[in-house]
Amino acid sequence: MSQLFLRSMTKNVRSSEQPELSFLGRKQGVLHLLEHEEEYVFTLPSAYARSILTIPWVELGGKVNINCARTGYSATVTFHTKPFYGGKVHRVTAEVKHNPTNTIVCKAQGEWNGTLEFTYSNGETKVIDTNKLPVIRKKIRPIAKQGPLESRHLWQYVTNSLKEGNIDAATEHKHHLEERQRAEERQRMALTMPWKPKYFAKEGDGWLYLNPLWKTL
Repeated sequence: MSQLFLRSMTKNVRSSEQPELSFLGRKQGVLHLLEHEEEYVFTLPSAYARSILTIPWVELGGKVNINCARTGYSATVTFHTKPFYGGKVHRVTAEVKHNPTNTIVCKAQGEWNGTLEFTYSNGETKVIDTNKLPVIRKKIRPIAKQGPLESRHLWQYVTNSLKEGNIDAATEHKHHLEERQRAEERQRMALTMPWKPKYFAKEGDGWLYLNPLWKTL
């Protein structure tokens, strides 16, 4: 997220004169549950970086739609942003619908990073504390073994500078990366060599990963 702060071009100012950054969630993702042979298509919420000059924190806002064609279920999840005065942070509400019968089978409310309460159409309820769920860490190759254009390798000096609190160094490293990318683009244009991604293929207005896990199993 720190990398996104530097790369963002969107800035708003509240009446408190505290700058904030906005990342609008207009993209969608696909989640495959291999064990159940189900595919879920979902949109993403918008993210707002608050108080970036003091103690930064991220707030999610907007509606997320989740659909599974195989089961006929869909869900609408609403991330509520905190009012300027009062209110709670990280609040979320949701409804799960069975589309063939147009029936609401479940409703949920709570905090997406705290306690969520689920109420089912048969009257049953369930409470989940997200802080008690097991955390599965990503398995990532050491940076030294990553390719030169892999994100963590490419942005390592920017990331390290941000962790150290050295904003000037982070900005300098970011500027160096951007200038290099511009120079490479100018060179490709001069040689009429279109950029060919290694892992993604263009499809409509979006990009598809060429070798998703579900295709290899």
